[in-house]
Amino acid sequence: MQSLDKIIISTFIIFFIFAFTFDYINSVAPANERITNEKTSKWIWPPQFILKLYYWWCENVDPMLLTNDYLVKYLCFLSPFLFAPFYLIGIYAISNKKQWIRIPIIIYSLIFFFDLNYFFYQAIFGEEKTRNLLLFTLVYGYYQIFPIILIYRFLPKNVLKNASHRIKSN
Repeated sequence: MQSLDKIIISTFIIFFIFAFTFDYINSVAPANERITNEKTSKWIWPPQFILKLYYWWCENVDPMLLTNDYLVKYLCFLSPFLFAPFYLIGIYAISNKKQWIRIPIIIYSLIFFFDLNYFFYQAIFGEEKTRNLLLFTLVYGYYQIFPIILIYRFLPKNVLKNASHRIKSN
């Protein structure tokens, strides 16, 4: 297994955990209603320590999550209900060197990249701007780089080679 594959599998595991903790909160909370501790204090899942960490993150770095507008809810909904199962499939396919995963991973990468672009745009220009752009970028920046890593790893090499030849000839 390539070192890059180990990084990808590790990232899928971490993203899977985040899908069923942080992203789950926005997925099940009502849309267009502010998410508050009072509204989530009796939830069974995620555990209260995760909710406290979530509120700390939102209050100090990403306040837009607390607003849970329709688009935020929809984008967060993708994580536990579409991406999380894909992470498990991806882990299996990469671990077992299955080639059929190439196209699904490239499609996932594009969806994931543009999904996070919305969060970056809102953090910089939206009504609920980030309170800590450096920390926001350090954490969410990997979410922007990771799809590029996936495309580099899973795009057939001849496609990259042909593209570079076309660029050089122009």
